[in-house]
Amino acid sequence: MSSTDFNTEKPSFRSKRERFVVKALAMLSLVRWYNVFVLTCALYLSAMYMLNSGISKLYILKDIYLHMNILGIASLLMAGYIINGFYDFEKDMINHPEQTIFGRVVSKSFCFNSYVFLLFIGLVLSSFSGWKVFLFNAVFSFGLWFYSHKLRKKPLTGELGATLLTVSPFASISIYYMITNLTIGLFVGYISALTLTREVIKRMVSLKGDLIVGEKSIPILFGIRNCKYIILSFMIASMVMIIVLFPKILTQDISYYFGASFVMIFISTFILRASKTPTQFDRINNIYKGLIVLAIASIFWY
Repeated sequence: MSSTDFNTEKPSFRSKRERFVVKALAMLSLVRWYNVFVLTCALYLSAMYMLNSGISKLYILKDIYLHMNILGIASLLMAGYIINGFYDFEKDMINHPEQTIFGRVVSKSFCFNSYVFLLFIGLVLSSFSGWKVFLFNAVFSFGLWFYSHKLRKKPLTGELGATLLTVSPFASISIYYMITNLTIGLFVGYISALTLTREVIKRMVSLKGDLIVGEKSIPILFGIRNCKYIILSFMIASMVMIIVLFPKILTQDISYYFGASFVMIFISTFILRASKTPTQFDRINNIYKGLIVLAIASIFWY
């Protein structure tokens, strides 16, 4: 083989490798790996610190069926993000074109095959944790599809659906252990209030895309002013939950988080009042994103 022949093959190999890397990055972006990773950590923390606070952490981590359940949930979540990307692609190209460029790299057939594969893996893994967990996770996977296909486009029910699906994995862990209590219920309720508030705020941020694609979101249906009142009511509900929860966790280190989050939500109400542009609403969105992540991290202090 001549040196000329060798040189003509080398770029081809490099090109294939680069396409593989870009495709892999595209899939990671599509399945929202960061969100899945954060929720996976939250499920492990809730299993160790909330549901089994008096049991050795090492003993809990030795439970292979717990790992199967959580990995199954993670697979179902990634499948859900893929199918959601199918229905949300046009709007994302308008609102976040720089973040959606990866969507052009991965074909729809590849995405659909990946969705079916992850769905199958998620249900198989869930089946090892008992029929109750399997049944719940199967309903959860259907809910992810139904949300993407139907609920996502409906005002308020779409936001409520997204909130319910966000906290459903915690219910799966509770079903696995058959354990629940009032404090955990209040904590999940607080996370739900944060998530619901953020979902509506995201609609304010993506208002332009919703208008162009003809999607009836809350701001379009009720108007920006009334939508701000809706967001404010959710913020107040979050602060009320903190007030109710605070006496129960006053002697625990997690109380520092709830005290700080109460202040941040209170400040957010003033930012909301002055917000008029998508960029300004996105500031509140980022605050709430931080509150949710810190709420998960605060489980260490439970």
